[in-house]
Amino acid sequence: MKATIKYFCFILTLLAILTSCGPKPQYKTAVGKKKLKHYNSIQYGQATPKKFKSFKKK
Repeated sequence: MKATIKYFCFILTLLAILTSCGPKPQYKTAVGKKKLKHYNSIQYGQATPKKFKSFKKK
């Protein structure tokens, strides 16, 4: 009985460690937060979108 509890605790601990090592979603990183702030300001009218030059030759 004690052996099965030890294995269960070991597997549970191993799963917790492996799931915490995964990549973060982009909105939780520093770059993602900056992008989200920029896109939200454009969407809600606080800033105007930047104009990009065309790459076509005249």
